[in-house]
Amino acid sequence: MPAPPPADPARHDRAVAALDGEAGPAPPPCAACGAVEARPRYAIEGLAARLVVCTRCGTGRLHPLPDEDELGSFYPDTYYGDEGTKFRGPVEWLVRAVGARHVRFLAAGLPSGARVLDLGCGRGVALRALADRGFEAHGVERSEAAVRGADLRAKLRIAPSLAEAGYPDAYFDAVLVWHVLEHLREPQAVLREAHRILRPGGRLVVAVPNFSSWQARWAGPAWFHLDPPRHLHHFPIAALRGLLERCGFAIESEHHFSLRQNPFGWIQSAQNRRAELPRNGLYTLLYERGATSAARPFDARTRRTLWAWLALGIVPALALTLAETAARSGASVHVVARRSGEA
Repeated sequence: MPAPPPADPARHDRAVAALDGEAGPAPPPCAACGAVEARPRYAIEGLAARLVVCTRCGTGRLHPLPDEDELGSFYPDTYYGDEGTKFRGPVEWLVRAVGARHVRFLAAGLPSGARVLDLGCGRGVALRALADRGFEAHGVERSEAAVRGADLRAKLRIAPSLAEAGYPDAYFDAVLVWHVLEHLREPQAVLREAHRILRPGGRLVVAVPNFSSWQARWAGPAWFHLDPPRHLHHFPIAALRGLLERCGFAIESEHHFSLRQNPFGWIQSAQNRRAELPRNGLYTLLYERGATSAARPFDARTRRTLWAWLALGIVPALALTLAETAARSGASVHVVARRSGEA
């Protein structure tokens, strides 16, 4: 019998356990390379599905994938925060500041007034930065709750998929898929749709956690960026490049440094390796957004321990982030590509 779902389907503390790797029932073809053979890697608390890994390209995926109703249950309104704010004050400011820096880098070379789509725009961090720089900012999101508080200058569409948003052919100068592809049931179909709505030579930027990174291999089932069950696919960087090329894109550049994602991933993954600490506990503290003392998670001692890990771990985490960047093995990567040919 499948394990019953936990009371809160959106929680971040599901236990993940390594499996012995023996082959199970054949899953559908891999979304990255099309191969059908895969081996179970991880079991996830509260889910009948397992994280299996393609034996050809190394892409991980949940098998079986959740249906649309189950998938929607993983994203209740509270997942997106309140009126566009998700984290505690200083953390929210840092997220937005780093997001604006990302947009400055990603939008370099685009003409003034360029039409840019942020796929899975969430609460609109990138949309505001795009509008501030004079671009025509568009966003598509499946949840109305997600875009509450988004910048009023952005042109938003609520749709269950990119195809159903109904954009014309060759409509955009650039499409951003920033830490969204791993959440999608059919990433290849979405990339082909992005190819259709981009003008010839238009820019695509895709960011994902790197399943082949140092951090992922060291942390194993404790890796922060597994984020079960919301991350349906787990792409090694080589598999992501191959997928983009098969969908009609020419790779321009590959980037392994992320100040927003990678140092925190080292700290939280290290905490997750300690059985006495709550899984993703530090993330939970940062996420609480000013909760009252009565509503705060964990006891005072656990909270002090988690904050101490952050204070003591930030310098080593930054050093590891620089080392993994130099080795082109960043825990979070983004690829810049151009539309070329026919998908």
